[in-house]
Amino acid sequence: MADERFEWLEIPAAPVKKAVKVKEPLHAVAGKRCPQCGWLDEETSLHCFRCGYRYNVDHGMAERIAQLGIQLPPRLFEASQNLENFFRTHGRARPPEPTAIYRLRLEAELLQLSRGFDRLICLDEIAVDQYEHQIEAALRALREMRGRALLADEVGLGKTIEAGIVMKELILRGLVQSVLVLTPASLTEQWREELGSKFREEFTVVEQLQRWQAVQRTAGGRWIVSLDRAKLAHQREAILARDYDLLIVDEAHKLKNRNTLAWQFVNQIRKRYVLMLTATPIQNDLMELYSLITILAPGQLGTVRAFRRHFLESYDPRQPRNTAALRGLLNDVMIRNRRSKVAIQFPKRQAAIYHLELSEREWQLYRGVTDYIRRRFRDADSDKQLRLTLLTLQKELSSSPQALGHTLRRMVEDPAHGERVRAELGALAELALSIPQSRKLEAVCEILERFPGKFLIFTEYRQTQEAILALLARRGIAAAAFHGGLDLAQKEGAIARFRQEGAEGARVLVSTESGAEGRNLQFCHQLINYDLPWNPMRVEQRIGRLHRLGQVHDVTIFNLSCNDTIEAHVLDLLARKIRMFELVIGELDLILGSVEGRQSFEELLLEAWEGAASDGELVDRVAAIGAELVKARDRYEKVRESNQIFDRAVGE
Repeated sequence: MADERFEWLEIPAAPVKKAVKVKEPLHAVAGKRCPQCGWLDEETSLHCFRCGYRYNVDHGMAERIAQLGIQLPPRLFEASQNLENFFRTHGRARPPEPTAIYRLRLEAELLQLSRGFDRLICLDEIAVDQYEHQIEAALRALREMRGRALLADEVGLGKTIEAGIVMKELILRGLVQSVLVLTPASLTEQWREELGSKFREEFTVVEQLQRWQAVQRTAGGRWIVSLDRAKLAHQREAILARDYDLLIVDEAHKLKNRNTLAWQFVNQIRKRYVLMLTATPIQNDLMELYSLITILAPGQLGTVRAFRRHFLESYDPRQPRNTAALRGLLNDVMIRNRRSKVAIQFPKRQAAIYHLELSEREWQLYRGVTDYIRRRFRDADSDKQLRLTLLTLQKELSSSPQALGHTLRRMVEDPAHGERVRAELGALAELALSIPQSRKLEAVCEILERFPGKFLIFTEYRQTQEAILALLARRGIAAAAFHGGLDLAQKEGAIARFRQEGAEGARVLVSTESGAEGRNLQFCHQLINYDLPWNPMRVEQRIGRLHRLGQVHDVTIFNLSCNDTIEAHVLDLLARKIRMFELVIGELDLILGSVEGRQSFEELLLEAWEGAASDGELVDRVAAIGAELVKARDRYEKVRESNQIFDRAVGE
């Protein structure tokens, strides 16, 4: 159609610096075996640490005494013949100390000679490219934070690598034996593979309670378990029954609420060192940051009441007060690197909006469902549950007829709806299911034909995912599916097939939101947002799967937008008002955090949608949101160099 086109968004190139890889020289260890007591010294030295024999003096001196013909007293002669430390002991022959005493003295000497974490000894033991900001983050976590740190780098800067470096350093120094990693279920296998291949530490993914019975009897050990599984009653007791040297928590923002079972469980784990990883330490309220830091360092930010009184503005929980004091407290426990500050050259982003016109039947469906939603929203019997269902309908309406039809059918089968309402819903469901191929499905095929290479397609709904996969199968395009209903082996198989080239591989991976967290898919550089979440943070999480360390190509993002729909309004706000495709997540949360009224982007949009009685009123309300977002962006631009929470509060 004439009005369907790619609108390429202009994304200014950010200043970049050349990547710097940091490597330290190999530490040579050349041991010696003592001719006196037979002990093998692991380090090169001038004397035997066990018996005191001096390699460069005693043996030569004994030979010299024999050559000079000096007659020694029998006891001293025997000592010299046995190569005892003649001159050091002054004739007092004594046997070497027992091994236990030697080891005790060795540990004492090592502690006395230890200079702390002035350098990393693990760099030659790991199989990763270390970047300067990662080395500095690891050293800060060890030296200044004593192994208890919140690693809050922006998406794609390698928080997992930083945590792995800290872990390996503590293991090599003998400070850590037992390690527990808590992570989302979809990332357990990825953590196991990375820690094994990059850090040469073998971990066990624990899924059954019986495995924890063995854990309780093991002094050391390395385990990975999903947080959702670990917090369950039948597993939490076994996990909490022992101490751990190191606890690592990935996607730690899931612990932002101190009243949840997950937070209470993690807070109870007995651990010596703890690393928490998140790209979004604050999303809605500074109290979320308080919750995370309380796990790391209880009391660091004082009591809840004192923290609110000293550091939170009463009119906006996102805005701090007494920022100098807060900055100092955060510097003790939190590290945040930003893409704009680190010496890494990231590939460019290219974003495009693909404008689409709905077909006649799709437009009838959109109008009919939208009218139904507006009427039902204002009915006297409209309760919270119904409103949530209506919101789901509105979002599915922008996704696919298949997703919408599935929900409508379930509503028709629900006797809670009156007969008249169920009849109306049934007619809408029939209309939805009579549309075999939507305009968005055609657009996907057009994009795949026009642009070669692998594609990652994101959608929020399983029914939409199945419709996309069915179309690709009919077109002979190899595709794999990734969603929360797959078990661990199936998920890893889908990723492996997507990564594989050739006839056995998949050109397309169609994923639900479960694939938007933590997965490393740098081997692909093209993404299609089939439908858009109303939360821009989730959009950035999707892009972060491709636009991260290790990506060698420019990343292209295609956003499908049907004209005159709520989705088109959302995309307009993201692309033109926030200009989020030129941002990264650290900047995005600061802009959204400065919106007046203390409402998130999603809350603002939901309020506009709920209050609009017509399309015209919705347009006006969205325009008002856009004006506020522009002001928020301007405020951010003015204070970005002196931002008091992240830019300097955490040591950038």
